[in-house]
Amino acid sequence: MNMSTTMIELKDIYKVYGMGEVDVVALDGVNLKIKRGELVSIMGASGSGKSTLLHILGCLDSATQGAYLLEGNDVTHLADRELSRIRNQHFGFVFQSYNLLPNMTALENVEEPLVYANVAKRERRKRAAIQLERVGLGDRLNHFPSQLSGGQQQRVAVARALVNEPTLLLADEPTGNLNTEAGDALLTILSELHTEGMSIVMVTHDPHVASLAERQILLEDGQVTKDAPLTERLILSEPKTAG
Repeated sequence: MNMSTTMIELKDIYKVYGMGEVDVVALDGVNLKIKRGELVSIMGASGSGKSTLLHILGCLDSATQGAYLLEGNDVTHLADRELSRIRNQHFGFVFQSYNLLPNMTALENVEEPLVYANVAKRERRKRAAIQLERVGLGDRLNHFPSQLSGGQQQRVAVARALVNEPTLLLADEPTGNLNTEAGDALLTILSELHTEGMSIVMVTHDPHVASLAERQILLEDGQVTKDAPLTERLILSEPKTAG
């Protein structure tokens, strides 16, 4: 796979939160490049800044200082409306807590980003169904989240993240609420997406999950202390029909 093109470059990124009289430095001079087609894991203890870093990568938050280049364009100081457009066009998000709307079916949840993109209803339905089929839930289109297991809900969340055909998938502790079998089923899907050419950045505290990546970044106290290829990567067996 050709990964010579830099998709994202962070230059000397700082993120400081004002907490009353004390400033908390969440990111402390982070320099980072993400190449097209890469599968990267970001590891670190709780409070190390890994979720903050993911939020900045996905334009969900802005840096206090530094520069963020996306496809060579500086997006550091764009207005909220422009950042929203970039999020919709470039990124798919998968969170630990699924973030599904309980009163909507799996199909309607996956459709939701296309509503904001002003895609016609018939096309929305078609694209949402394709993505649910892709994650093994073609027979669960009309099920509500309460009728699905945790693993199935997270796969709906992955389908929703993919429906806009993003250039980068950002996953924050994607297996955090799943048992081992359901977690490995999800990792198998992520591995298949990467094989198809999807760029993926995963935040995790779990070495097993992190070892799926070809490159690992370690954060400590808001600083990158390690950024290296993984020599021993996770090999997954054929996916099981996990719940």
